[in-house]
Amino acid sequence: MNKIRLIKLSIIPLFALSLVAQELDQDFLNSLPDDIKNDLVEKNSKTQESENYRPYLNSSKLNKDEDLLILKQRLENDLQELEQRLGSDDRLVTDEELKLYGADFFNTFQTTYMPINEPNPDSTYLLDIGDALEIQLIGQNDYIEDFFINRDGAISLPDIGKITIAGLSLNEASKLIKSKVIAAFIGTEAYISLSEIRDVNVLISGNAENPGIYTLSGNSNILHALSISGGINEYGSLREINLFRDNEVIESLDLYDLLINGEYDLKKRLRSGDVIFVEPRKNVITINGAVKRPAKYEALNGQNLISIIAYANGMKKTADRENIFLERILDGALKTIPVRNEVQFENIKAIDGDLIYIREYPYRSAKISGAVVKPGSYTMAAGETINDLIEKAGGTTENAYLFGGLYLNEDAKAVNKKSTQLLYELFLGNILSMSEKAAGGDFDFTSIIGLAQELKQSESNGRVVIDLLDEGSLNLNQVKNGDELIIPEKSNVVYIYGEVSSEGAVMFDQNQNLDFFVNKSGGFKQSADLSSIYILHPNGESELYSKKRSIFENSPTNEINIYPGSIIFVPRALDDSTPRRLAAQAYVQILGNLGIALASLASLND
Repeated sequence: MNKIRLIKLSIIPLFALSLVAQELDQDFLNSLPDDIKNDLVEKNSKTQESENYRPYLNSSKLNKDEDLLILKQRLENDLQELEQRLGSDDRLVTDEELKLYGADFFNTFQTTYMPINEPNPDSTYLLDIGDALEIQLIGQNDYIEDFFINRDGAISLPDIGKITIAGLSLNEASKLIKSKVIAAFIGTEAYISLSEIRDVNVLISGNAENPGIYTLSGNSNILHALSISGGINEYGSLREINLFRDNEVIESLDLYDLLINGEYDLKKRLRSGDVIFVEPRKNVITINGAVKRPAKYEALNGQNLISIIAYANGMKKTADRENIFLERILDGALKTIPVRNEVQFENIKAIDGDLIYIREYPYRSAKISGAVVKPGSYTMAAGETINDLIEKAGGTTENAYLFGGLYLNEDAKAVNKKSTQLLYELFLGNILSMSEKAAGGDFDFTSIIGLAQELKQSESNGRVVIDLLDEGSLNLNQVKNGDELIIPEKSNVVYIYGEVSSEGAVMFDQNQNLDFFVNKSGGFKQSADLSSIYILHPNGESELYSKKRSIFENSPTNEINIYPGSIIFVPRALDDSTPRRLAAQAYVQILGNLGIALASLASLND
């Protein structure tokens, strides 16, 4: 990757892990932080290690050195698989299988559209046998009473007689009754309302989810009935649901009119004896790629494919209209047919199983912040580089600290997360192994437990080391989707953390060595590990420094440069419970996160 290098942990098993469950001392467990204790108990409770890492370990008699070599190889293979993605132009995306649009419409539908006998009809409701009207007379003859429509289709009013109203709308029946009251009683007003609605029995058949006979309110329509029966099964049509009355289709429901066009035009109310028949599903067409709503859609017989693009809410702005493909089964073989543009679909009839794929230009979004003229998110074309991103942001400001540039990548973050998880597993294994050795004795686990807890709580980062001072390198490294570039302002401090008298920042002084900056922080504590001092430079590179001299040397083993913005980390001297190289990996991870946090703060110049 040229001068871009991934910051990751080298996973090297350094100790023999206990391969079978062991009895853990309860006092030992109680001395641990809750999160570490729970993880240890869970790990120890498995007689075989996690399937992801050691499915091959099934005997305590296996040679542990060989086991660890196998484990190391498996871990490295996992990391290599993730790292290979960094070299690809586009990130690997696996879409779930597209679903048929509208198929889940009835999943959240309330079980009954309207409680029975609690009417809420409009004035066009057609009255029939079993309905009841509340009639109130005020004037010469006062009363209020409910009147049911009898089998002869009439109600019988005192001193007026029978009035046939079955088959009339509520509005028409009200006018008729009022005219009869006025004729019979001088100065009397009649007020009419529907007090009870009749029940109707309908048959739901065909490709309904639960076919059968259902009792509904007389104010129900096709949609209400389907909701009660559970909707449409996987073989049923969403486009053709027919209402039969006296062996004739009197109304049809197309759910796409409702779901896509917002048209709700069901005028027929159900009557006893009606049959609702769900026809078989028609042509299912899949459309994917650069459309706003990829899915499977049902097309009616004879419908053109152009309507499927409309169902999908049209194409995205990023659609490559010159790269449209139609996959169709012809003569028993799947053929891919290139289509010059979507207009051609106006003359192509939909056939069941068709697939429309519209290529999308590989645009990606990247973010840049800090010491640039126009920080923000930018749309990048395929092949555009880090240098292009900086140019889109108007270039850097005069106070930009290019050596401290911070570049974040999602694939690098995935690798780092995997590395951190594996390293934490190794820490747990080491704690289990050492606890077994220390059973019945006095053994200090303070260092390894503290490091394990810090590692568990650390955030995974996707930092990639870049050289913003090398323009040639910037023109070679392409931006991926989700990448972020942070350019901090110039720093004039060096950060000191760990086992020093006073943690924090000290002013940078050109050409001074590590001892100078540590002395500015009050010097080393007695607990400092002078053989393993870590320096994280502003560009993300880390170095190990040792103050201990060998018998053949008159000076420290390493002399390194310190830059503005460098972080010097002095760890605590380790006890016997913590392998040094295992701790080193944890320090690099924790220090890397600290460097990102400080660089991000330094970029907040607005």
